[in-house]
Amino acid sequence: MHIPPASFRSKYLLPLLAMATATVVFAQQKAERNYQFEDDTIETLDLYRKESEAPTKNFAKMLELLDGRLAKLKDKAGYDYAMILEFKAKILIEKGEYGKSIEPMEQGLILSDAANPPYLEDRAANDVSLYLAQLYFQETASLKKSEEILAHYEKSEKYIDRWTKNSPKPTEDGLTFYASLLYARAIHDDKHIDKDRLVHALDLINQCMHISVRPRDSLYLYKMACLQQLERTSEAAEIFELLLKRKPENKEYWKQLASTYIQLEQPTRAIVTLERAQALGLVNTPADNYSLFGIYFNEGQLEKAAELLEKGFKENTIESTQANWELLASCYLQMNREFKAIDALKRATLFFPKAGQLDFLIAQNFYTLKRLDEALTALQKSVSKGGGTKPSQTYIFMAYIAYELKKFDIALDAANKAITFPDGVKEGTRFKKAVQDAIAEREEKKNKM
Repeated sequence: MHIPPASFRSKYLLPLLAMATATVVFAQQKAERNYQFEDDTIETLDLYRKESEAPTKNFAKMLELLDGRLAKLKDKAGYDYAMILEFKAKILIEKGEYGKSIEPMEQGLILSDAANPPYLEDRAANDVSLYLAQLYFQETASLKKSEEILAHYEKSEKYIDRWTKNSPKPTEDGLTFYASLLYARAIHDDKHIDKDRLVHALDLINQCMHISVRPRDSLYLYKMACLQQLERTSEAAEIFELLLKRKPENKEYWKQLASTYIQLEQPTRAIVTLERAQALGLVNTPADNYSLFGIYFNEGQLEKAAELLEKGFKENTIESTQANWELLASCYLQMNREFKAIDALKRATLFFPKAGQLDFLIAQNFYTLKRLDEALTALQKSVSKGGGTKPSQTYIFMAYIAYELKKFDIALDAANKAITFPDGVKEGTRFKKAVQDAIAEREEKKNKM
């Protein structure tokens, strides 16, 4: 679900506070069209005006005056009723009760539309339509049920569409709001993206960009988001490149551009992007450095990947975790540098002395080098620390190495230990029998001597 930005309220809703002036001017204009307040309404509005001009506004008193007059009006579809509803909406907005202001504002507009001629001038009605669109959208942030959110989106879109069609020159703010609404509604259900609304949002954004000499960054970001949802990722990358020309100091733009190149399966460009940012002193946190390492590693550029990890560990610019040390060993191993891999793992044991998995990996590397005695020593260290992530596997490996070295007592003990683990029963039992047979054969040979 799309949540309106924190700046939404101040940016879009504060203009509603101007409704008091707009409504008074409207009342004067309507007099020329034979719409006039009843005497009792004029008296109520005079009291209301005095309260509104007081140094400290008594909102409760103002609402009491308006509600009292609404209750006494016999014509619930008349001019007085509609206008007082608009005054009530204005007070609720001043109080910050935006959700409560929707009903009287919308009801007043409906009554105006039903009259002939309408109570509200075209311009005033259009302004109210824009306010309602913004208010309905604002309220989606507090809703949880999907059907309620969609109903609010529907209302918001209805009113902003009306505003757009009735505005000779739609403003940049209004069009930007419309685009943000379309985007939010389009991605509301991430399993059913509404591409038609995204295309419409793009059209509105492009209109905005032609209105302004220097379009705001938010427009570019909305455009980029729409393009990504439409899977037009290469165009989205162009937007980020443009934004970075304007604001090269924005580290988030660099990160998102790199991520976009990864989506485009252009890892070299992603690497260049991150390194460009780091040359500017940006995107250089341990997480950022690890991301750069990850791209090199995934692309098989292992020499550079290992270099970044070594440097990161030395300078504390990449987090020294057991997993990262294991990745360093993996880099060396894939480059057929087993001794370098062993060295990296041994250095890791200094930081993680209780990690039996590191000793298990050391044993694997020694086994690859056919140095079985050293492999067995490493496995014995591993089991003394718990045997690593899969103790049964460690004991079975130990039984195998000991068997190859004809150290049958150690092999038998390891096989018996493997059997104590559910996932080691089958293999451990097989090794146990093999070792017992070897011991029996050894004893038989001794007896014949």
